[in-house]
Order: sequence, then C-alpha cells, then structure tokens
Amino acid sequence: MTSSIAGDTIAPSTESERSESTGRRLGALLWRRLIQIPLVLLGVSILTFWLVQVVPGDPGRNALGQFATLSQVAAWDRDNGLAGPIWLRYLHWLGGFVSGHWGTSFVYETASRPLVISYLLNSVLLGLFAFVLMVPISVVLGSIQAYREGKRSDRAITVALMAVSSVPEFVIGVILLVVFAVWVHVVPVQSGQAATGDFGQRVQVMVLPAIVLAVAYLAVLTRMVRTGTAGAITSQYHRAAVLKGLGPVSVVSRHVVRNALVPTLSLLGLYLGALLGGSAIVETLFNYPGLGALLVVAAERKDVVLLTDGVMVTGAVALVVLLLTDIGLILMDPRIRFERSAD
Repeated sequence: MTSSIAGDTIAPSTESERSESTGRRLGALLWRRLIQIPLVLLGVSILTFWLVQVVPGDPGRNALGQFATLSQVAAWDRDNGLAGPIWLRYLHWLGGFVSGHWGTSFVYETASRPLVISYLLNSVLLGLFAFVLMVPISVVLGSIQAYREGKRSDRAITVALMAVSSVPEFVIGVILLVVFAVWVHVVPVQSGQAATGDFGQRVQVMVLPAIVLAVAYLAVLTRMVRTGTAGAITSQYHRAAVLKGLGPVSVVSRHVVRNALVPTLSLLGLYLGALLGGSAIVETLFNYPGLGALLVVAAERKDVVLLTDGVMVTGAVALVVLLLTDIGLILMDPRIRFERSAD
C-alpha cells in the first residue's frame, strides 16, 4: 500500500478535469480496498485462531476451575464450540462473527460484541487524545528544527527527543504516576471507574496515558516533519512566495505546511491506527479499560472468543484508518498514485 508520485503522466489542465481524475482514482482505490480488506482480515483471523489454539492452556479448565472433572471440562468445551478439529472450530467462530453473533466471553461471562465495542470506544477516545497532543507538538518542533537547521536549538531538540524516545513507555508512565498521582495528587493512580464517568473525569484519567502514548511516537514524527519542512523551504515555490512579498504566516500556511505534511501523512495514518486499536502496555499500566488491556486479560486466560474478536476489530480499525489516510493523500496531492505504473 505504498504510494508514489507519477512524474511521467500529463496532469489534467483544468479544474474540472482534475476533479474528474481525482474522483476516478478515489473510486478505483475504494474498489481495491473493498477486495483487499476482507482478504487481509480473513488471513488475520486464521492466523490468530491458530495461534490461540497452539498456546498452552485449557479454556474449559480456566473457566470451570481446578476442581472441575474431565467430563465437565469436555462438556463445557462442546457447549462453547471448542470441541472437534481446529478447522471446524474456526468455521463455527467465523460464521458467528460474520453473522453478528460473536459468542460469549469465558472470562467475563457476557456477550463478546458489546464488551469489545465498549472497550474499543475507550481506546478510541484515548488514542484521539494522544493524537491531538502529538501532532501539533511534532509540527511545531519539526518546523523549528527545519528553520533552525544546524543551530543549537535544532541540536537541542534532537537530543531531547532521542533521550525521551530511548525510555520505554512503562518507565515514563511510572514516573508520571509517581509525580502527578502520588506526590501532587492531581490525577488518580488507577483509571478504573473514573474512565467511564462524566466528561471531566474521563479527561482527567486520560491525560497521563495520552502523554505517554504521544511521547512514544513524538521523536519519529518530528523528524519526518523536519525533513518535509526542510525540503519545502528550499524549494522554488517557497522562494517565489518570499520574493512576491508574502508574510511569514502566509508563506508557511499556504506553501510550506501542505507540502511538508504530504510525506508525513502516511506515518500519521499508521500511528493513528495503532493508537485507536489500543495500547496493551499503557492501558494495563494505568488500569485504563481499553481494548489493549482487554486483549491482555483474554490472552492470559486464553479466552479464545474474546481474543479473536478483539484482534479482528483491531485489525479492521487499522485498515480503515489506512484507507482514510490513502484518501487524504490523494486529496492533498493528486500526483500520488497507489497503482503500478503502465511501464
């Protein structure tokens, strides 16, 4: 799904021709993704279901406890579609998932679909919060570095970002918890119930996890913005805008930002897909009820239904975000093409 810029094609000359060309390419992109996304999800489901089956552990034993007899465990497996050959169990699960009957979680003893969706919404809120923090900061820092290239401020920002990115997420999270939850008492130690409270409580408990998630991606994203901005400000159209007497704000907003963000948008799409799908480490550390933490519990207890459903939803979110990113790339730069060139 890599993009390229067509340099050997003749660009449409009028606005209507450009709009028509963009519409055709968007239609072709959607058509291809409608075929590719189900195939990718099918492959992910097969791989996930097979991996869950080969991992040591007995879901029936985990659900009934250590004092259950073998006959009771076998009966429980039959009732929950876990008996028989693996291909038959996969088809049983796949048929239920496609028809909307996602099964029952063994661990939580409730329907899997509303459980996964509720936790996904929490992860989406947290991911969007982190995204809103990360993008403006990276754009500002990358722009400063590009305009101050080779100077002390450029080097200082580079060193600071390298230092932050070299620290694991859970270490940054623990430091923030100790300072702001234990010493200063401005946020709760555990997100837990507050994460499902009113708007103010939700924002309060999401601040620290969102900061940790944003910091994890900040260094690479800032470097991409720096590279794109440095290329834009040395281009001919930038020099022409300056020579025309446009002010710095107009030059940056009309001629630098858009061209500098085109190569960064692909990376933003990948990061957004990862953020919306949930972060197992951060959500578990802060006891945040997100999809990443839910999948950790499902993996530990070998909750086959919940784990497979959650992975499928995570994959679907990532693919949809990637599709939206490709659409955004085409709209921002009509020269970008995803199909193979004719030569």
